[in-house]
Amino acid sequence: MEIMNMLSRSRTLCLLTPFLLGSAPIVCAAELVLQKVPPLTAEQAPSYPQNLARYHLGAQVEAAPQSRPIANLQLSSNSEDRNDAEAALLCDDPTVGYALPAGKSTLLVSLPKIENVGRISFLNTGTKGEVTVATASAKLPADSPQWHIVLQQELSSNAVQADVGPREAKYVRLTFNATEPGRIAGFGVYSTPQVSDFTTPRRLKLASQDKSDSFALISYNLTDIHAKARALYVSSGSDLRQANNMIDDQTGSAYSFANEDVMPTAVIDLGKPSTLRRLSAIYSPRAGKMDFFVLEALPGAAQSTESAAKTIRVEETALANMKAVGSVTDDGSRGRASVDFPAASGRYVMVRWTPSAEQDISFALAEVAAFGGAGQRNTLLAANTDTSSAGGEIEGTDGKTMLDGKTMIDTKDMPAEGPAEAAPQSPADGPPPTLPQPPPFTFVPVLVPPSP
Repeated sequence: MEIMNMLSRSRTLCLLTPFLLGSAPIVCAAELVLQKVPPLTAEQAPSYPQNLARYHLGAQVEAAPQSRPIANLQLSSNSEDRNDAEAALLCDDPTVGYALPAGKSTLLVSLPKIENVGRISFLNTGTKGEVTVATASAKLPADSPQWHIVLQQELSSNAVQADVGPREAKYVRLTFNATEPGRIAGFGVYSTPQVSDFTTPRRLKLASQDKSDSFALISYNLTDIHAKARALYVSSGSDLRQANNMIDDQTGSAYSFANEDVMPTAVIDLGKPSTLRRLSAIYSPRAGKMDFFVLEALPGAAQSTESAAKTIRVEETALANMKAVGSVTDDGSRGRASVDFPAASGRYVMVRWTPSAEQDISFALAEVAAFGGAGQRNTLLAANTDTSSAGGEIEGTDGKTMLDGKTMIDTKDMPAEGPAEAAPQSPADGPPPTLPQPPPFTFVPVLVPPSP
């Protein structure tokens, strides 16, 4: 309540000052108060299924000949979508989309093996018409009647989701009959949720299409919750446990900040220092500015090495001196932002939204993604296949939460994170008892009388 009152007082002062000066209302800087997000628990696992439709997990995608555009996979900052290749659907960057033309388009997505698929979703912008989704366990022609239809509906704006399982499938077919062109992004084929997606991460695979720097740059998201990143701090919210919705690779889920929050801010812990070159975000469309930061240490006062504070405060002067790696101004029509920048190292990613005017509804942040380039991805591949040399902590600097058996950041459940520890030996354990030597073998002949 005290934090909400502080935000409310800051909001009133910031909005009244411009009127007294005779200018348009703007939002000014104030002290930033961040609240720690509770550790992720095993009970939350069903809310975070893993997206199987990713190149780094071995998925593939192709467009049917009649709907294949000229391949043009290009990256750009400031959310300018210039990508026409279907490869964008399986990339980790939610701001990179695939342009859908008017008419019929068919996309075929294949998984490396048969999976228990629970849900299929994607983000639609501007496209009007109908979509049909079908699945199969064997490879079929695009026009085969043996496809099993799991969804057929009118295209709606924003997220399109369908619960289809659990259903065994290796191939997914999407058929669009568009009356008006648009774009789709954030495509996901989600497995049936299971705790092993966190305790035993899936083995990463090098994609054969990974031949360009642009493609490699967006092929592995370092803030994915299944890559052991965690939402660490947020500036407000009614349920802080839902903050990991920002990094769950589901554009249909989001984290909502409080209505009174004049500067919605989130800090994400990557789990270890990383080199980043690109950051992006998906959020509820509105006018304002998104600032991206890469931090080596948590903002605010010096933090203890043993535990992260439940609340940290960033003074106005310190906040003003923080240098962003990039900023994007949104006129309210896009709802996505991305920035490319020279390589910057840090363990924490911070995103800060500054509205251009007073808002009556809460700000919702759907996804935050961080990328480090091809070299970083190859390093992560090696780390994923060799867990004996990994080091560092998982949940920020909070060493106490790592001992909670109910949390999913327990060192027993995350062998790739944290220093290796020798297992304690039970006092009852000891060398096995010695067995007596077997007696020597002696052959004793038996004489049988001959038969008459």
